[in-house]
Amino acid sequence: MIVSIEGSGWDSVLGVKNEERWLAVHQSAQLLQVLRDAYTFFIPEKLNRQPGLVYSRNVEDRADYTAENFLDCYLESINGYLAEHAFSSIVLIGGSEGAILLPLIYERMNDKHAVTALVSLSGGGLSLYESYSILSVSPKVGAEWNERYRNIVEEYSPEKRPYGYSFAEDVYGMSNRWFASFIHIRPFDRYKDIHIPILFAHGERDYNVPVESTRYIQENLPNKPFEYRYYKWDHQPRNKADTIQLRREIAEWVRKMAPPG
Repeated sequence: MIVSIEGSGWDSVLGVKNEERWLAVHQSAQLLQVLRDAYTFFIPEKLNRQPGLVYSRNVEDRADYTAENFLDCYLESINGYLAEHAFSSIVLIGGSEGAILLPLIYERMNDKHAVTALVSLSGGGLSLYESYSILSVSPKVGAEWNERYRNIVEEYSPEKRPYGYSFAEDVYGMSNRWFASFIHIRPFDRYKDIHIPILFAHGERDYNVPVESTRYIQENLPNKPFEYRYYKWDHQPRNKADTIQLRREIAEWVRKMAPPG
């Protein structure tokens, strides 16, 4: 079985649909194309959302969009499904925001013993606060983005806790409440205690979560059964060829770690 945890955003985990046409799809839809024939897929929806819809102007959704709420939602969905279906092997895959929550979900799952591997896409081990501190001075992202990240780092400095917790305004595409709940989660602190295979994939030019976040794990946990792959794109594949390459390599690795059948 494969459990796929999506990244941040205001639409459903499957993407955006207009009548019968999908206008946008995400990580899980790509992985389905190469793994659905051999594995059961479970893609937990974000709290109270419906497939294909956009929630950027939904007040209740904006208020509920916190790390704590989404973690509880994902765990309830996953644990509930596994209580009714038995699997000998489970692979958890998380991308971006989903990668931040990935080790927390693994840590708190009821059937944790059945998880044989994890895949982290564009996540790494540093907190977003640490990542944005790197990006605030990185020449890779340009002066405008440097300033943007400096503003976030200043606003969500640990010394300023507790932060404002409003959800109405936009803070670079997300809400104040989202930043306040996600920015100091540090996946590395959980990876120290995880001993199953993990594949980390990261873009060398990522201007959202710097590649240093994944290199930090590689440098500081050298004896873990972890594998690292770096690509020439930024936070996501640049084009169709990049997307096909990434999903093929993930599929090959998953089949090796959790053979179907």
